[in-house]
Amino acid sequence: MKILETIYYLCPVIRKLKYLLFCLSMLLTAFLTQRCANAVAPTGGPKDETPPKVVAAVPENHSTNFNVKKIEITFDEYISLENANQNVLISPPLNEKPDFKLKNKTVIVKFKETLAANTTYTINFGSAIKDLHEGNPLKDYVYSFSTGNHIDTLCMAGKVLNAEDKKPVENVYVSLYAADRDNLDSLPMSIKPNYITKTDKEGHFRLDGLADKKYLVFALKDVNSNLYFDLPNEEVAFLDTLVPASYLQTPKPQVVDTMPMDSTLLINDTLLINDTLQMSPDSAIVMPKDTVPQRVFDQKALNLTLYMFTEVDSTQVLLEKKLVEEGLLRFVFRHPAKDAVVMTHEMLPDTFNLVTMHSADYDTVWWYFTPNVKDSLWVQVKYDTLINDSSRYSLKFKESGGNRRRNREPEKLKVSNNLVGRGGLIPGHDLILKFSEPIVRYQMRDSSIFKCDTIAYYERLAFEPADEQGLKYRLTTPFSADSTYSFEVPDSVFWGIRGRTNDRIKVDFHVLGDDEFGNIYITVIPPEGMKQVVVQLTDENGKVLKQQIITKKEEVMFDFLMPAKYKLRAILDADGNGKWSTGNYHRRTLPETVIDYKDPLDLKAGWDIDLDEPWNLIQSP
Repeated sequence: MKILETIYYLCPVIRKLKYLLFCLSMLLTAFLTQRCANAVAPTGGPKDETPPKVVAAVPENHSTNFNVKKIEITFDEYISLENANQNVLISPPLNEKPDFKLKNKTVIVKFKETLAANTTYTINFGSAIKDLHEGNPLKDYVYSFSTGNHIDTLCMAGKVLNAEDKKPVENVYVSLYAADRDNLDSLPMSIKPNYITKTDKEGHFRLDGLADKKYLVFALKDVNSNLYFDLPNEEVAFLDTLVPASYLQTPKPQVVDTMPMDSTLLINDTLLINDTLQMSPDSAIVMPKDTVPQRVFDQKALNLTLYMFTEVDSTQVLLEKKLVEEGLLRFVFRHPAKDAVVMTHEMLPDTFNLVTMHSADYDTVWWYFTPNVKDSLWVQVKYDTLINDSSRYSLKFKESGGNRRRNREPEKLKVSNNLVGRGGLIPGHDLILKFSEPIVRYQMRDSSIFKCDTIAYYERLAFEPADEQGLKYRLTTPFSADSTYSFEVPDSVFWGIRGRTNDRIKVDFHVLGDDEFGNIYITVIPPEGMKQVVVQLTDENGKVLKQQIITKKEEVMFDFLMPAKYKLRAILDADGNGKWSTGNYHRRTLPETVIDYKDPLDLKAGWDIDLDEPWNLIQSP
């Protein structure tokens, strides 16, 4: 009885103790949870790099007898639809762009016009479709359908390159015009194409859903976005022959294991394209559950290369007639004008000192003269019967801000020389000083310094003109090939035609030894019947350093080269003008072919590169 009474009286204490222990355990759990949360951040799992996938399309992709106004394409995740009007291409082109809308995981395409009968259409979404969170693009997803009972399945692909430097050209429209249309050659100027697509960053393009016909292939850098070649500055490319049906290959059903959508595979020397093909119900191919049919194209459908160029207007015009600096008039022609006459009927004083100079290809004429002798001058420019221009020019030069130069130090002559590398003079060459304008007066003074090796002494240096215009002067003071030299020319020794004089000129030089330079030798075989070939040596960036013109199989030599990496290229100079010529679509002439040598050449000091294997331009790609 006493035990029961004792338990009865202790129960409240026990209950309070249990409650206290419970509270302590909750506080401890919360504390530990907080510490764990602060110590370890959640990783979020691996980054999603999978593009969206199509799970349904209404009507189905590759449908026939298409007769609805709306297409719905549903994906396996939420997506974004970016710049649909720019990124999505419909072929054949429509007069009115359809509406593109996004509802949850579904893209809705609504047509605004009646589609042509018995026609296969393809909708290439380009880079418009991306998943919503990570932005993974579903590249070049194509939805196709036919308004008739047959869907065209031929295809064509290739690439577009710049004709002169072979670099890929992006965002170019590549169009096909069916050869059975009237006035075929003029269609790119006035009619929308039968099929159209766009090049990617690598210049590649692909056209699907093509009918079994021959086509004119035409590419356009469309400046005004109307799909017509109607501006003189629009770049174009074309094939000078119609593409026969043999170049257009029907996709062949091929069963392969399911692969990522951005993958490609070579099967029996054919290229596997990463898009599925709708199988007909009576197909004899039995596909395992985890496989999908893929489209396989013959390689011939993928080897078209178009070379893009800008046409040059062949009409000769005077592009510029301008006072570009004090004492310098410039006349620029669109094309070389060797027989152009630039003259004045005014009597010129002797102090005017007029000197006429031409550019190497005679498309520019410079008139140098002494400033402030005349305020204005009447000049006439004549070329054949095409140009007869007479104008009076103010000879008071104004800077771009509109204010004449006042109270300023007169500008100095710019002086350069013909040394290479680190002050090296090519053996057998004279040392040449080059000036920025013709020299009308030269008077050397005794204060010039000439140093041989480490011994300096005063000597009256001697120079003489090295060209007819007075732009170059050669050093005639003797020196030997086994020493280093330094000379100084005081200021105001050379006087230019515009009254400018030189600052102090200091030049260090030595004659190059055999261990300082190298040479490149290569035998070049031109194609049969080619008028001539321009073989060029360039630096790594494509800048032309030297060139040589050949008309037959010949060894080409580029000598006295500094150690560096070089490239070789050849221009098949069909018109014989000694330089690369662009094409002209209106005359159906392609740009001249430029062929790059297969490998860069790494030239070392004191070594020659003698390429034993001839460069056969007939076999070059």
